[in-house]
Amino acid sequence: MSGKALQNLKALKVLAAGERVTFRARVLRFWEAGGLRMCLVGDASALTRVEIGEVRVQEDENYEFRNAVVREYPGGWHSASLDERSSIVPLDYDVPVSQDEEYIERTFKILSGIQRKRGREAGRLPPWRHPSSKDRDGE
Repeated sequence: MSGKALQNLKALKVLAAGERVTFRARVLRFWEAGGLRMCLVGDASALTRVEIGEVRVQEDENYEFRNAVVREYPGGWHSASLDERSSIVPLDYDVPVSQDEEYIERTFKILSGIQRKRGREAGRLPPWRHPSSKDRDGE
């Protein structure tokens, strides 16, 4: 089973948490925070975050994400997550992305910042320190 086939990423926003879906998207950014590996993906309709676990992807490459699990967050925000029942297949064509580079970068910074904050709260990352602060351990 490969999950409900989505016509575009925007369709993800009306689904319930836990549903399984298949969609095509271009990987736009990749990041890791506190042991969680994620990527920002997009198509002509939307951008979303995908938690990819150990799956390897390349930025600016196009994939079909099969049997991904829908995640839902407060405020109606949705994402997808890959698990042991999920897979990705490289595509031999480009998935068009309508958002401009500035919007993509801003979205990436917001999402990766949220994940770092959650990682700190869960103890997976050390507390944030300003780069100019001195290490005062032992003083």
